[in-house]
Amino acid sequence: DTEHVEILGLLGYDFLWADAEHSYADPESIASLILAAERRGMPTLVRIGYGYQNIIGHIQKYLVAGAQGIILPQCESASDVEKIVAAVKFPPVGKRGLAGERWNAWGLGSEKSLAKCVAESDRNSVIGILIENNAGISRLDEILDVPGIDFVFVAPTDLSADMGFHGEIRHPDVLARIEEVGERVKKRGIAVGTLVLSG
Repeated sequence: DTEHVEILGLLGYDFLWADAEHSYADPESIASLILAAERRGMPTLVRIGYGYQNIIGHIQKYLVAGAQGIILPQCESASDVEKIVAAVKFPPVGKRGLAGERWNAWGLGSEKSLAKCVAESDRNSVIGILIENNAGISRLDEILDVPGIDFVFVAPTDLSADMGFHGEIRHPDVLARIEEVGERVKKRGIAVGTLVLSG
């Protein structure tokens, strides 16, 4: 809820990962979380649902609400990344629609021109992708060739399922694949991470 989001911001967390994939959250409910995070100086990244990279208008609902970034689950191809970049960035880099919206104060009460707002948004918006299966790993080089990726997250639970070890995220074969992806991404100079558990 919004109070817990504000508490996370007060505790010094760097950003909020709002989940629209493994939850029943929709753009309207996530908008309230974005406002709470913003109140405490914490940017919000939204993980969209699987398949929504094909619907720019759906992604833009989170951006209009003030999300600073989009996280794509189940990334399996360069085309998937290209669609996310197109949704998040404004022309000529992408295809994001431009209007007076919350993120640019509806063009009111700001000393910045709309052009400056667009440049700032393009510069600061974040694009993350999740590698969660062997299809994504097999195409990792072509995926990483697409400009605009800020980070890669290796999702161990879905990867374990794809490898036939459902939920065994510490299985040696799963860990080896995670390490492989991590090393390949790091060599490209892109931030990479995965789930960390205690115990």
